[in-house]
This record gives sequence, C-alpha cells and structure tokens, in this order.
Amino acid sequence: MSNLRELLVAGYGINDTSFLSTLGFGTPTGLRNLQRLYLFSNDFNSTIFSSLKHLPSLKHLDLTNNDIDGKIETSDIIALSNLEFLDLRMNNFEGFVTTKGSRRMSSLQNIRLGSSKSNSTNILQSLKSFSSLKRLSYEYSDLSASSITYAIRNLSKLEYLNLEGSYLNENFLSSIGQMDSLKVLNMAFGGNYGTLPNQGWCELKNIQEVALIENNFEGTVPSCLGNLTSLRWLSLDGNRFTGNIASYPLWRTLTSLEYLDISANQFEIPLSFNQFDNNSKLTYLNVGYNTITRDVEFKNWIPNFQLQFFAVGGCINLQKLPFFLHYQHDLRVLSIVKNQLPGKFPTWLLENNTRLAGLYARDNAFIGPWKLPSTSHLCLEGLDVSNNKLSGRVPANISSAFPKLNLLNMSQNLLEGPIPSDIGGFHLITLDISHNLLSGGVPSNLAVSSPVLNYLRLSNNRLSGTIFSKDVRPSILFYLYLNGNRFEGPLPSNIFLKSLIALDASSNNFSGEIPRWIRDNKRLLQLDLAKNHLEGSIPVEICNLKLIQVLALSENRLSGPIPSCVSGLPLEHIHLDKNQLGGELEDSFFNISSLITLDLGHNNFTGNIPHTIASLSSLNFLLLNNNQLDGEIPIQICLLNKLSIMDLSFNKFYGPLLPCLGNLKQAENDAETSSEYYHASSRMAWLEFLSWISSTRHYRISYGFLSDFNMMDVETRVQFSTKRNSYTYKGSILKYMSGIDLSSNGLTGEIPIELGNLSKIHAFNLSHNHIFGRIPCTFSNLHEIESLDLSYNSLNGTIPVGLLELYSLAIFSVAYNNLSGAVPPFKAQFSTFDKSSYQGNPLLCGYPLDNECNRSKSSNTSNNGSEESVGFTDTDLFYISFVVFYGATLLGIAAVLGINPYWRTAWFRLVEVLMLSSYYFLLDNVVTPIKNRWWRNLG
Repeated sequence: MSNLRELLVAGYGINDTSFLSTLGFGTPTGLRNLQRLYLFSNDFNSTIFSSLKHLPSLKHLDLTNNDIDGKIETSDIIALSNLEFLDLRMNNFEGFVTTKGSRRMSSLQNIRLGSSKSNSTNILQSLKSFSSLKRLSYEYSDLSASSITYAIRNLSKLEYLNLEGSYLNENFLSSIGQMDSLKVLNMAFGGNYGTLPNQGWCELKNIQEVALIENNFEGTVPSCLGNLTSLRWLSLDGNRFTGNIASYPLWRTLTSLEYLDISANQFEIPLSFNQFDNNSKLTYLNVGYNTITRDVEFKNWIPNFQLQFFAVGGCINLQKLPFFLHYQHDLRVLSIVKNQLPGKFPTWLLENNTRLAGLYARDNAFIGPWKLPSTSHLCLEGLDVSNNKLSGRVPANISSAFPKLNLLNMSQNLLEGPIPSDIGGFHLITLDISHNLLSGGVPSNLAVSSPVLNYLRLSNNRLSGTIFSKDVRPSILFYLYLNGNRFEGPLPSNIFLKSLIALDASSNNFSGEIPRWIRDNKRLLQLDLAKNHLEGSIPVEICNLKLIQVLALSENRLSGPIPSCVSGLPLEHIHLDKNQLGGELEDSFFNISSLITLDLGHNNFTGNIPHTIASLSSLNFLLLNNNQLDGEIPIQICLLNKLSIMDLSFNKFYGPLLPCLGNLKQAENDAETSSEYYHASSRMAWLEFLSWISSTRHYRISYGFLSDFNMMDVETRVQFSTKRNSYTYKGSILKYMSGIDLSSNGLTGEIPIELGNLSKIHAFNLSHNHIFGRIPCTFSNLHEIESLDLSYNSLNGTIPVGLLELYSLAIFSVAYNNLSGAVPPFKAQFSTFDKSSYQGNPLLCGYPLDNECNRSKSSNTSNNGSEESVGFTDTDLFYISFVVFYGATLLGIAAVLGINPYWRTAWFRLVEVLMLSSYYFLLDNVVTPIKNRWWRNLG
C-alpha cells in the first residue's frame, strides 16, 4: 500500500485508532505517498491526529462528523507539513491550542468548520495561529457574536470565506472592509436580515464573487456596490430588495460583471434591459420573479453583451418577450416559464440561437399548432413547452429537427392524434406527453429509436391498443406512467420491465389477475395498479419486491387475504381500499415500522385490530373504515404519535371511547416550504454551469434546477369523510388535514373530557353510536375544528355555550340525541347552522328551532358553570313529572271502574268490540290475501 494516493474509510462508526494501524498508519514507511484521506462519519476523537504523524505527503484530510472534542493540539498537526485542506465540520471541539510550532504551519490554507455544537468564538479566535490561511468555510452555525466578527476580519490573508447557512452579526458587512485579500464571500441561506450597509464591504477592492442568496435583506442596494470594479459574480436572489433597476447607477461601473442573479426580489425591471448596456462581459442574467415595467424599447438598440443564460420566468406584467432577444445569438439556456405569455410559440428563438441547449417555456398561454424550426437544431438537448394551449398533432419530425434532444416535455396541452412513430431520438432520456388528447397505442419502435429512454409519462390521454412491441422493449426504462388512459385486457408483460423503478398503470380498464411474473421486478419502488378491473388474490410473488415503498391496488375486485410476507417489505404507503379483500388482520402485518399510510377501507376484513399496531411508529394515516372489524379499539393505538387521520367508521367496534386519544399529536400544520424555482444556489452551481458551457453538455442542470419533473410520483392520496361529504386530500393540503372518524359503530359510555385536548383536529365524527352523558365543556378547546358530528347517540344535558369559540366550525350536528335547554346563541359560526343540526331533540329550544325558550330556560345557559342544574331542571324533572302523571291516570281509571258496576260493564264491552273489530280487519286485509296468493302459487 506504499504507493496509495487516496484512501476512503468513511461511514463505519470506527472509534478505535488501532484499526488504522492495520492499514499501515503509524509506521514511517506505511503510507508515505498518501495525499488524500477521508475519515468522515466515524467516531474518532482528538487522538486521531497522533495516528497520522507518519503521513508526510498528506494534503487533504476530511474528518467531518466524528467525535472530536475539547481542544486540538496544533503540535499534532505540525507533523503534517504538507497539509493544505482540513475539514472538521460536525464535531464538538472548542478550538486549537496555540503554540510556537503552529507558526510553521504555512501550508495549511483551507479549513472547513461548522454544523456542530462547538464554541464558535474559541475556534475562530484560535485560527490566527494559521498565518497563511486563505480559505475558510464555517457553515450552518450561529456566528452572531461580535467577537466572531472581530476574529474573522483579522484573517488578513483570507481569500475565500464561505459562511453559507450561518447567522451573522448585523454589523458584519460594515466591519470587514480591511480584508483586502478577500475574493469570494458566500453568505447564502443564513436567514440574515436588515438593509445592506453603505460602507465596509464596499471597500473590498479585490472582491470578485458575492453570494447573498436566500436571506431576508430588504431595501435598496447601496450605491457603493459600484465601487467593486473587480466584481464578476453577484447573486442577490431570494431576498426583498426593492427599487427600479434603471435608477441604480452602479451597473455602469460594474464592467467586469459576468454573472448576475437578482431573481425572487421586489425589483422593478424595465422591459428594454438597456440599463445593462455597459456590462459587455455579462453572460448569465436571471431577473425572474420580479416586476417588469414598460419603457421605450428601441428596436435598433443592439446590446453590447451576448448572454449565454437568460431567465425571466414568473414575472409580473410581462406580456411580451424583450425585443433585445432578437439580437442574442449565443444563448445556451433560456427560461421564460410561468409568465402566461400569449400568442404563438416563439420558434424564432430557436432559429436565432443555433447553440441553444435548453429552452424552458412551460406555464404560458401559447396557442395554435406547434411549428418546428425550418432547419435542424443540432445543439438543443432540453425542451419544455408544458402547460400551454398548443393544439393540433404532435410534429412528426421532432427527432430529425432536434437530433440531440434528451429531454422533451409537452404535457398539459391540447395535442391530439396518434403519437408519432419517430417522436423519440437516439439521445432521448425523458419524454412527457401526459395530459393531452392523444389517441392510439404506444409506438412499437419507440424502444428502438430511443435506446437510452429512462423516463416515459403518457398519463391522462386517450391511448389504447398495444404498448411497445412484444419483441423489442426498452432496456433501461426506469419510470413508466400509463395511468388515466383506455388500455384494456390483461396486464401485458411488456410493461413489467426488469429495469423499472416506478410503474403506474392505474385508472385504465385492465382486467384479469396480477401476473405472477411481477416477482422479476425486484427494483420496483412504486407500483400503482389502482382503479382497474383486476380480480383474484394478491399474488404472494409480490413479496419478492424487496425495495417496494408504495403499493397501490385500490378500487379493483381483488379478494382473499393479504399475504403475510408483506410485513417483511419496506413499505411506506399501502392503498388496498375498495376491493373484496377479507380475513383477519394478522399481527405480523402491523410490524412495518416504515409505514406512513395504511388504507384498507371498504373491504371485508374481520376480527380485532392487533395490539401490535403500536409498532407502526411512522404511521400518519390509518383508514380501516367500512369493514367487519369488531372488538374494542386497542389502547395501543394511542402510541401512534404521528397519526393525523384515523377512520374506523362503519365497523362493529364496541366498548368505551379511549381517553388517551386526546393525546394524539394530530397535524402540526408545519407544511414544508420549498421553491419550485431554480437557483444557482452556490458557487459550485456556477462552476458546473461554466463547465457545461465549455462541454455543451447541460442535461445535468436541466434535471437539477431547470425542470419540474417528478421522477417519483408518490403523492399520497387519502379519502376522508368530513363536512357531510367524502373528500380526497393530497399533496400539501394533506399536511394540514387531521381528523378522527369513529361513526357507525357500537361504541358506548361517555365522551372523555380528554378529547378536548385535540386542539389541532379539523374533523371529529362520533355519530351513530350508543354514547351517552354530556358534551364535554373541553370541546371549546377544539380551536381548529371544522366539522363536529355527534348525532344519533344518547347524549343528554345542554349544548356547552363555550362552543361559540369554535370560529372555524363549518359543520355541526347534535341531531337525534336527548339534549335539552337552549341552543347556542345565533351568532358567530352558529348563525350558519339551521334546525337540522338540532332536530330529534324535543327538549331543545331557541332559534332556529320552532319552539321558543322561556326566560328560566334561557338564563340557564348563560354560563358553563350552571349546566348541571340546567340538565336536572329540563330533563330529570320532566321524566319524574311524566311518571307521576301517568301513574295517577291509571289509578283514577281503576278506581272509577271498581266503584260503578255499569261503567265497568260498558268498559269491558267496548274492549270486546275493539278486539273483534281488529281481528276481522286483520283477517280480511292481511291473512286472506296471503293465503290466496299462496294457493295460486301452488296451482
């Protein structure tokens, strides 16, 4: 191993340095030529440095994510005399121990720190020991202390400063003017705020690259920025900067500027773009997601710059393309997405820019047939015209017009007719023509003409007939989406390609059984065959899919039990609802700890919910509704801390409600916020772009941040009944939804007051059970409830007036109970509920009911504390009075009949006449017709 130049020992959790000695560490002749050593993601401590003393050639050392703590002796690093790069991120050390020897460490020029619990102040102050330090990365840390700002600005030879994701002191930019050697400053994604100062950072005369991406800076850009005449890379995107670009004189002096990204701000940008006339070196310009203002466009103005990248997507008031684009002939990437631009597709953009490699024009309003350029475009690799209003047939000669095309997205248009046989091309990797009006089959030679095709989406068209050829199939197709078409017959073997990662054939007319050759699709992560006419059982061969995460077979005619071996799969989403599956739910089925969605509703499952359900620690959505399940709801269900939707309705569950259900976390409403828009999010993205410029290979970028392809379409859909209707929740809306439906069972007992702790719940249904007692006053804590249904039970007492505080309540029903007293005042949300919300409770009164309340009843509901006495007065007293009156009446009749013999005789004659009349009425109208019908049937 003496000639080894690079070694990777990472991710093994090693904490014993003696292991390294077996690889040749610690001996003078072992690894003398080793230059790059990667030891990240282990458990080494500070003693690791003493094991590296005999590596004189080592230049690059990566110790990220270890257990290095305390202070590091610089004397241990001195032996590494040629070390140039040291990465110590995600550790817990407190700094370097400064010694005289550390002055000799002139070779160490690049240190990466951050993303740890370390004391940033001690670390940065100790960095002054490294007198030749030129590159410092301190990422994703809190650097807001003023002492840290002082320590950084004293690194006089520093050329590269990467503080990405770090929160800085508000005076940082105004204090770093003395860092004369600084060339690159990256403060992206730090969450910093305020206005940019007009001093300090504007004195960095040698600065060449500045990145302030995705912070919260606001106000105008200071004019002193124009002093940075060496600046060639400036990214201000994702902030709240304001002002009209034309009013900034700084663009005239920034003549070295090559890269400018001011997207996603609140700038006003004149449509002419002539304010950039002095920036002759400008090649990258991104102004998207701002406001375009009208100004005079001189059609004879020829700009001094030739752009290679131009993005003007998602802008306000952009009604036409800037005219200066007619004079751009060197574009490589052009993005005009999300503008709703009208008119015909601008084919002239392709004809003007023969070196254009990526054109992205989705989410506009282009109409009419799509015309291709008059001559072949030899450089175009990515083309996205999705979500427009293009009509007519798909051009038949796409492959010859764009021979190097590898990404083509024409989805969400009005295209019709068959898919052209030569739509593919030798370089085509991704093809999406979904959501159109296309008909016919899938071209049989698509696999031949596109040998590297790995993504094919044909969803939501009118396709039918054959899929590929029986003899020739795509060899490396990873993603195949055929859903929402008119394919029929048995599932063809052509679509079960061994290379597939995702297969979606849902919402078609496929019939027959799920083929057993599915066992060969061992790479499948997603299988969706829902909404077809499949029958038979779920084949046990499905358990060969050892990587499967999504299994969707809902809305078919499948029967029989679920294979028990499914419990051994890494499933995250199971959708088997609306079939004819049956049997008991086995304990092993509830041991899938990765499971997020379990939907078995509308089947014929029987038995109890196993207690092993507590093992489903990741479960968010549990739907077992409309089955034949019985028994008590297991208390283990309360251990599902991530559960947000639970539907156990229309079963045969009995027993009391679980008080611990009130401890369920429910939805947190912390929806992830992520921009669909692309960003050159770091200096590395720009370097990759420059690399692509020289090689004319850009599809990595088109996938990475220019196109919105969903390579894995695993959007969870959950059908849940609320507000008297059944709704399908999906996407980001599902993250906000939470609910519990226990309706139409045989549950008994009172409603636990703990259920009032479900403050985040949106829908709660306990209707059609045998629940009695009072409505808990704690229900006033259900602040986000939108639908509350307690109808068809045996609840008594009054309706808590505290429910008036439920301002989001849209559906409310307590119909057909034994409630009494006044209904809540007709105001706030309760002014939207009519009498149907209260019907079937004869002792309720007040508007909107027909019976008015007397003063005593109305006053009884003035506060929550008097509800107990109200219940006694209005309900219990009524029952007592009724029994007394009924008993007195019976005793009165008996006394009269006992005293007067004439009345007694008349009474018994009346009873006899009524009995005879009833007998002959039944004989003539019921018994005789039945007997005659029976004799006729015998005859």
